[in-house]
Amino acid sequence: MEVTKLKRKRVRDVGDLIFYICLVALPLLQVVIFYFYVNLNSFAMAFQTYDQIAGTFKWDLGANFSRLWQELTKSTILRDAFLNSLYVWVLTAIFGRLLAILFSYYIYKKWIFSKFFKFFLFLPSVLPGILMVIVFKFFANEAIPGYISELLRKTINPLLIGSKTLMPTIYFYNIWVSFGGQILIYTGAMDQISPDIIEAGKVDGVKTYQELFFIVVPMILPTVATFMIASVAMLFTDQASLYAFFGDGVDYENYTIGYYLFELVNRVGNGKSMYTYASALGIVCTMIAFPLTLLVRRLLEGKEEQ
Repeated sequence: MEVTKLKRKRVRDVGDLIFYICLVALPLLQVVIFYFYVNLNSFAMAFQTYDQIAGTFKWDLGANFSRLWQELTKSTILRDAFLNSLYVWVLTAIFGRLLAILFSYYIYKKWIFSKFFKFFLFLPSVLPGILMVIVFKFFANEAIPGYISELLRKTINPLLIGSKTLMPTIYFYNIWVSFGGQILIYTGAMDQISPDIIEAGKVDGVKTYQELFFIVVPMILPTVATFMIASVAMLFTDQASLYAFFGDGVDYENYTIGYYLFELVNRVGNGKSMYTYASALGIVCTMIAFPLTLLVRRLLEGKEEQ
């Protein structure tokens, strides 16, 4: 009898082991292929060049980095791309995040039209990105210039055409579409604040702005810090929706690093010859973004401890 029970237990253990292996096999395979293999292959490509005649990759440790240095010192494409990426980050990660916190606080307090603002600001997160781009392009190029032209009796050019208004309009769009997820998370974090703390502040005569900056923001600082750290890590991968708006038709002075990397491997005619250069640029961007991410994390963790 005991032997039979032992055999049944072993069969169950073997079955549990087989089930566990089947359960984790696919996720592990995906991690191995799409994370380790892809990243290791990209790292190796930075030290290779592509022979178009032979159709093979050959090792050349310094060719791509030498080309990168020449382009950085003798051309304005990379410098403009770095600056534009920095502008996008400052506007979305700092200015946009501050606005998101203010709107979230307004919705948290349930002031007038708060539900409307919540719906309007969260709308870009619900609809497909390309649909939002199409709708925004219509308003930026036709609706708004047409309305202003009728109001001022003066011809207004489309906002997404021309160097003076194109990038500010793109910046505005990126700030707007970044509100949805942030507001949802921030309002959720604010709702977790104990009402007793807010009431105690009111009893002590705390004003609205003091409640926001000295009670609410410190209480949700871990959530804000998470978004901030993630934004620094994505500093050089953000395309600022340029491809969704213009495809391959973006002028060099409006490039971001994320868009430039995408164009290097996506533009028709480049082929595999640009893979190695894009890999080298990616490594340089990682070497810049990684310590910045750790620095911002350390600073924000110090603020949380205080």
